[in-house]
Amino acid sequence: MNIKKLVLFGVILGIFAPITTFATEENVVTTKTYVDTMVNAKQNKLSGTSGYAVMYTDTDGKTDELEIVNRLGTDTTAETLPTTGAVVTGLNAKQGAFDGTPNTVVTYTSTAGTVGETAVYDETSAYSGQENSLAEVQHVNSAITNAFNAHITCNEYVSGAAQTPENCLLWDVNDLSGTYIPQSNN
Repeated sequence: MNIKKLVLFGVILGIFAPITTFATEENVVTTKTYVDTMVNAKQNKLSGTSGYAVMYTDTDGKTDELEIVNRLGTDTTAETLPTTGAVVTGLNAKQGAFDGTPNTVVTYTSTAGTVGETAVYDETSAYSGQENSLAEVQHVNSAITNAFNAHITCNEYVSGAAQTPENCLLWDVNDLSGTYIPQSNN
């Protein structure tokens, strides 16, 4: 081959080669279209807070961030991402909801996380049928007062004084029989 033809072939090859292939070397000539296409396919480097999660937005190339937290708080409107450890720790401090009978009192048992229940005293029922029930102080006071009033009688009052319990000198105790049903103060 002739040297002129070889040089001409080299020049032609040098002109068309960068246009038809992607240029990867710094010293290869390229076109503006190729450069614009490659630059437009990129975006500015993302910046954000260390330890935060990158979140997509509705706008291409734009991101938001959410904080990653290691413990659960009480804010029900918080927009943070809890770690698995935070969730496990939070759940380990909780237990299932208690299921019980209405009008009973929840009591501890010897096993953590489990409870028992004790009935609340029903003032219209006999005490003997409610041996393990819890009674309010006012019911106990009423029961004692009513029991005394129902089962004792004043035998002798202070001479000339009004016949009131305060003026009684001698009390008689009546026979106690049957099942006592205490009365309410009300």
